[in-house]
Amino acid sequence: MNFELQARTAPGRALIELAEQLAEDFATRTAQHDKEGSFAFENIELLKTSGYLAAPVPAELGGMGVESIHDLLVAQSRMARGDASTTIAANMHLNVVSGMTRGWRRTLANGNDEVAAKFEQALRAVAAGEMILASCATEPGRELTEPATTAVRDGDEWVINGMKIFGTMSPAATHLAVTVGYTGEDGAERITFVTILAGTPGVHLNNDWDALGMRGSGSGSIVLKDVRVGCNAVSGGFPYGYWSPGLLERYLVPGLMHATPSLGIAEFAAEQAVGMASKATKGRSKRLVAERPVVQMLAADNAIDVAAMRAIFERAASLADTYFCSNVAAVNADAIAGVFKEMQAAKAFLNAASVRVVDRALTMSGGAGFMNKHPLSRAYRDVRAGGFMHPMAANTAQEFIGRIELGLEPLAA
Repeated sequence: MNFELQARTAPGRALIELAEQLAEDFATRTAQHDKEGSFAFENIELLKTSGYLAAPVPAELGGMGVESIHDLLVAQSRMARGDASTTIAANMHLNVVSGMTRGWRRTLANGNDEVAAKFEQALRAVAAGEMILASCATEPGRELTEPATTAVRDGDEWVINGMKIFGTMSPAATHLAVTVGYTGEDGAERITFVTILAGTPGVHLNNDWDALGMRGSGSGSIVLKDVRVGCNAVSGGFPYGYWSPGLLERYLVPGLMHATPSLGIAEFAAEQAVGMASKATKGRSKRLVAERPVVQMLAADNAIDVAAMRAIFERAASLADTYFCSNVAAVNADAIAGVFKEMQAAKAFLNAASVRVVDRALTMSGGAGFMNKHPLSRAYRDVRAGGFMHPMAANTAQEFIGRIELGLEPLAA
C-alpha cells in the first residue's frame, strides 16, 4: 500500500504526475550542479515549457488551475526528491503566483475591476511563459517586517535602494518581487512589494552563492542602486515594523511552501537507506545489513518520523486551504495569527524531523553516505537549509508560536 500524500483535485493530480516526471529528469543532473554550485537553468526552462510554473494560474487565464494549496505543496515535495535546489527556486516563483491568483479572486469579489485587470494581465504573462518571478525579501540583520531597502519618491518615479540576500531563482527571473519600506502620503511608514524587471538599470545580480547545501539554487545577493520605477509601482502594503494581519496572510503559504523540500528530502533519504540496507551484506557470512537490530530500529524511527511529517504537512495544508476558501474577500484579522502559528509549527516540526531522518539514513548507509558523490551526502547538507528559510527561521518561529499560544500579540520588530 502506498502511504504517500495524494492530490485532492484533478488539476492537482496532473501537477503531481508532472512533478514526478520532472524530478526524475532533474535527478540526473543534481549531483553535477551540487558539485559545481551552478544554477540549473535547464530545469527552469523545463518548468516553464511544461506549464509547471503556471500551476496556480486559473485555467481560464491559461494556467493549470491548481488553486488547492495542499496539491501545490504535495507536488513541490515530490520535486524535492529529485532536486531540492530547483524546488526552492520554484518556490520563490510559485509563492508569488499563488498570491497573485488569490489577489485576483479578492479584487473581483470586491468589485475592484481595475486592480483585478492588472492581476489578470500578470497571470496571463506567467501562463505564457513571459514572466518568471523571484521573491526577494531577506536582508542581512533585518526582520521581514522591517526592510532596509527603501523607495523614495522623486517626481513621477520612485527610486529604490537596498540589498537582498538569498535571492533564490534570480538568475532565471524576468521579474523580481522586492520588499521595500516607504513613507506614504499620510506620513506613515509602510512595507510593500514592488515588481521590478530584472534588467532594469541599477539591478545587480551577484554570482556569490557558495553555501553548504542547496548549492544549485541560484541564491546570490542582489544590489538595488538607484533603481527607478513608475509612480504606480509603490503603493498600499502594510504597516512597517510588525506582523500586521495583512502581512501574516501574505506570508501564510510561503512558510509551509518552504517546508516542502524538508518532506521530499526526508522521504528520499529514508527510501535510499532502506534500499541499501535491504541489499547490502556484511562479513564472511554475507549477512544482510537489514537483519541487524540497530538498523531495524533506525528504519522504524524513520518510518515513524516520515508518517508524522506527512500527517502534520497534510493538516497544515488543509488549514491553509480552509482559511482562504472562507476568506476570499478580506483578511480575517481574528483568525490569521492563529492559522499562521499553525503553519509555522508545522514548518518547525518538518524542518527538525527531516534532519533526524537524514541523519539516521546516513548512519544506516555505513561509510558510503559520507562520500560527497553519494546522494545521502547531498541530502545531509541540503536538509539543513530548512530551518533558515523564511518567513520565520526556527529561532524566530519559537518566539512567535509561544506568544500566540500564550494569548499575546506578535512582537513589533
